[in-house]
Amino acid sequence: MKDKETAVVPEPLSVPQAADTRMDPPSRPNLLAAVGSHRPARIGGVGLAVIVLLSLVGPLLWGEEPGTTRLDRVYASPSFTHPFGTDQLGRDLFVRVLHGGRISLLTGLTATLMATIVGVLYGLLSGMARRWADLLMMQLLDALLSIPVLLLVIVSQAFGRPSFWRVIVVIGLAGWMGTARVVRTECRRWMQADFIKAAIASGTTPIGLVTRHLLPNILAPLIVVMTVGVGQAILLESTLSFLNLGVPMTLPSWGNLLGNGMSNALTGAWWTVLFPGVMIVLTVLAINLVGDGLRDAVDPKTRGILQ
Repeated sequence: MKDKETAVVPEPLSVPQAADTRMDPPSRPNLLAAVGSHRPARIGGVGLAVIVLLSLVGPLLWGEEPGTTRLDRVYASPSFTHPFGTDQLGRDLFVRVLHGGRISLLTGLTATLMATIVGVLYGLLSGMARRWADLLMMQLLDALLSIPVLLLVIVSQAFGRPSFWRVIVVIGLAGWMGTARVVRTECRRWMQADFIKAAIASGTTPIGLVTRHLLPNILAPLIVVMTVGVGQAILLESTLSFLNLGVPMTLPSWGNLLGNGMSNALTGAWWTVLFPGVMIVLTVLAINLVGDGLRDAVDPKTRGILQ
C-alpha cells in the first residue's frame, strides 16, 4: 500500500494594500500638561502669573493711589519705602508700574481677542470658499498687510482725541491678518479630510461643520497664535504710548511711564526708565516662553516627545 501523498495547498497570494491616506479626527494634545512638562514654558507661566497677580492685587495692598503727588519726595531714589523710587511729581513708581500693568495687560488681551475674532471669521470664510474666492481673499489680505501700523494710528488720530478703546481697536485691526492666515491654512487642510467630506455628504450645515468639526481641530494652533499675539499687542501698545500715540497720558501704562521716564533720566533719575522697561521685557518674555511650550505641544514633530 503506497503511502498517501499529502497535498500541499498553496497559500493565497497577499495583495499589497494601498497606503491609508485618510485623515481621521486626530487626538488633540493636552496643552496644559504639555506646558507643565516644558521647563521654559513652566518658568514663563509662573513668571506671568506673578506679574498678573502683582498688577491686580499690588496697588490695593500698597495703600496709595497711582496719581498721588507729593513735592517733598521728588526724584526719590529706590528705597524700602519706595522700591521703584518716585518721579518728578513725587508719585510712587512702584504703584504706578503695577497699576500700569493692568492697563497694558488689558490692552493686550482685549486687542488680541478682537484680532482673533476677526481673523477666525475671515480665515474660515477663505478656507471654506471656492478656489477663486480664496485666492481673491488672500490677495486682499496681502494688501492689508502692507499697510503700516503707524499709518493706522495717525489716521485714527483724525477722528478725535486719543482714547483707550481707540488704541485697542487700532492694535486689533493691525493684528488679525496673521490669525486669518493660520486659520485659513488649517481650514483648507482639514477640508480634505475624509470625516469632513463625510459630514458634508451627510448634509451638515456650514455652521455645524465649523462648530463641530473645524473649530475643535484648529483650536490648538489658534491658542498658540493668541498667546504670542498678546505679547506682540503689549509691545505695540508700549511703543505707541512711548511715542505719545497710544493711550492718554493720564493713564499710567508701561509705555507712558517709559516715555515719561526718558526725560527724567536726563536728570539722573535712571529708575524712572529702568523699572517700566524691565516689566515690559519680563512680561513679553514670559508670554513668549509659554507660547513656545504651546507651539511644541501642537507641532507634530515634537508632540510624541512631550507625550
